Amino acid sequence: MNDLDTQSARRSVRRAARRLAEDAPKLVVGSADAYRTGLATRAADLRRAVLAAWLTGVPEHVIAADGGLSPAVVHEWICAGTPPADPVDGPG
Repeated sequence: MNDLDTQSARRSVRRAARRLAEDAPKLVVGSADAYRTGLATRAADLRRAVLAAWLTGVPEHVIAADGGLSPAVVHEWICAGTPPADPVDGPG
C-alpha cells in the first residue's frame, strides 16, 4: 500500500477511538440498552479500523498509539482476523 493509504488508515483509527471516547458519556443519558448498543457499535468501528490499518501495513505499535490502545489488545484484534459484525446492522 502507499503512504496515502496508510495515513488514511491511521486517521480512521484515531477518528474511531476519538468517537468512542467522546460518545461514551453522551450515551449514558439514554437507556442501558442504548448505552450498550452504542458502545458496542463504536468499539466495533474501532476494531474494523484497527484491522484495516494493519492490512495497509501500519505496524501494531503505531496502531496502538494512534488508537490509545494497549499493544496486546491490538495484537488480539488482529489475530482474530475478521472485524466484528455491527450490532445494529448485523454481519459485515
